Amino acid sequence: MKTYFKLAWRNLWRNKRRTIITVGSIFFGVFFAVFMSSLQKGSFENMVENMVRFYSGYIQIQHKEFKENRSLNNSFEDNAELNKLIEDNKLITEFTQRVESFALASTGEKSYGTMVFGIIPEQEENISGISKWIKKGTFFSSGSNGVLIGKELAANLHIEVKDTLILLGQGYHGVTAAGMYPVIGILDFPLAEMNKQIVYMEINNCRELYSIPGRSTSMILMVKNVDIVQSALNELRPQLHEDLKIYAWNEIQKELDNLIKGKLASSKIIKGILFMVIGFGIWGTIIMLMAERKRELGIMIALGVKKLRVIRIIAIESFFISILGIVVGFLGSLPLVLYFYLNPIHVGGEVAKTYEQMGFEPVLKFSIHPDIFVNPAITVFILFAVITIYPVWYIYKLKTANALRA
Repeated sequence: MKTYFKLAWRNLWRNKRRTIITVGSIFFGVFFAVFMSSLQKGSFENMVENMVRFYSGYIQIQHKEFKENRSLNNSFEDNAELNKLIEDNKLITEFTQRVESFALASTGEKSYGTMVFGIIPEQEENISGISKWIKKGTFFSSGSNGVLIGKELAANLHIEVKDTLILLGQGYHGVTAAGMYPVIGILDFPLAEMNKQIVYMEINNCRELYSIPGRSTSMILMVKNVDIVQSALNELRPQLHEDLKIYAWNEIQKELDNLIKGKLASSKIIKGILFMVIGFGIWGTIIMLMAERKRELGIMIALGVKKLRVIRIIAIESFFISILGIVVGFLGSLPLVLYFYLNPIHVGGEVAKTYEQMGFEPVLKFSIHPDIFVNPAITVFILFAVITIYPVWYIYKLKTANALRA
């Protein structure tokens, strides 16, 4: 077998042009497949990252009825046992409590419906990095009586930093919730929908507003990445009190999950077409190369080399060529993918507006997850292995006399 490998390797470089053409066809297939996979996975990861950091978290703990009925009556009490359970879990990187409700925001002349979030400033900053989105003013700290509002909400209400915002709503068990708060910061999120309706306030002020001392509507948990979510769920779920339920991000953000699933389905079709084009391109190259080698193969068989041995040599050559093409494809695509991973593409104009209207950051990000390299490589290798059936069939059917006259 060692002799076959030596002969196959020497045959590759006996005709460099032929080898380069074949390796090149595989290179372009791997290159475009990796580039496309990186952009697709990076874009989806960015969508999820935006939404989980700004809103749902990768994992969320709620009262068992809160998801279906988002009432403050379905909040839960903070307790040391739950906090310790989360702190002791090594998969959880950050966590925080929130109070989430609705209120009418007003300045006395105009009113708009808003989402009010009561947050623990230091913990929330570690998760969503709110302070970096402050356009005017400053971030608040624990005990602060001020609020942060989105820039479009501020524009609609004609309100600036240091002005007073009035919040009216319904509190715990139907009590009236009303309060006046100074605006200490205006936020400019990349998600336009949030800018229109978001109000952040310190969690204890929010609890006081809605008359729910010591209670929260949700606990937000972060993990390193989306791939770890299920493992964390499996560890935490059996340990929670029966009144609490734990959800993954895609159970809370069902619209986003369905959007991603739809895009994944369409991208699989596009990838399928791409791999078909790649496959036919490689097949055409192999047909051309076998026609070029017809006389050479005929001479080998005429000299007494059995067809089975010739087939083995050609199969090993094909293996070498596929590995070379895949490796060169990796080496060619890695610098480009790495560059765009470190320098995402910021889109502008109408495309940016479309992204913002859908609630996504107008940026194209790339991924360097191992899957984007492994999956195209496996697919191209299988394609090449299937296409190798043609040279095997060609040699098996080859007539020595006809080959020698070629």
